[in-house]
Amino acid sequence: MKDSIESLMMREHADIHYLLCAFDSELDASAKTPKEKFNGFKWALEKHFFVEEKAIFQISDKIVGERVTDIFDLMKEHGEILEVVKNIEEAVEQNMKPDIADLKARLLKHARFEDVVFYPKLDELLDENKKKEIIEKIKEIVRS
Repeated sequence: MKDSIESLMMREHADIHYLLCAFDSELDASAKTPKEKFNGFKWALEKHFFVEEKAIFQISDKIVGERVTDIFDLMKEHGEILEVVKNIEEAVEQNMKPDIADLKARLLKHARFEDVVFYPKLDELLDENKKKEIIEKIKEIVRS
């Protein structure tokens, strides 16, 4: 299958979901070391947001209208999600069991919009050169 922005970023969403579930299972098992799992999740999420903000949003800024509003909304959601992550990190650092239900719900909503609407639309609207540039940047950042 030929790489697309959608396929690459959907894989990223799946990886982030897996890491969050791994962290959650550590919490459910009352493990004494959930910090390592949380740090792996947080790193993947921050890298994912970096890819979106630096490789996708900046290159796709030529798209006007609805897509520009989408980018602003997604950037706002990134900040809100990172604030929730910060609160969870503080709880983990204090050896408390955080409630991650809100984080799961926010990530699911965010990923669904990107996977169903935003990325497919970019693959449709961007010219081949822009898509290739974005795909190369995604691969460089994510798989390095």
